[in-house]
Amino acid sequence: MPILSGLVRAASTAYALSGLGETIRASAGRIALASLCATVTAICAIAAMTCAIFALWIFALPYVGPVGAPLLAAGVLVIISIALLAVARSVLRRPRRRSHPSVAPELMIAEATRLLREHKGAVLLAALVAGLIAGNDRRDR
Repeated sequence: MPILSGLVRAASTAYALSGLGETIRASAGRIALASLCATVTAICAIAAMTCAIFALWIFALPYVGPVGAPLLAAGVLVIISIALLAVARSVLRRPRRRSHPSVAPELMIAEATRLLREHKGAVLLAALVAGLIAGNDRRDR
């Protein structure tokens, strides 16, 4: 058992020194910031579209009257909506790329079973280290 505890201690020390936890935290921060920027951008785009429709309404009011100006603005919105629906439909109808594994799943399972039978100690040690790392990560939160 002293060898096992030494290996676990060495693995956990290597994980702590690798800085993987900090990398994950930094990535999460960048993703949150990018999401915030995308949300603000979407709100600004909606506001700009609204201003453009109101400007069209005000511009068309003297030419088409108080009934025609809202109808013209509504028509522009319908055209924009149809265009966006067409884009969404084309995106959803694109054929998906299928990833073909280089090895059949049955062969991968057979190989994993063989490795488990031949190297039980190494597999159990790897599972133990993975559990320690996962447990340590949850405790920090």
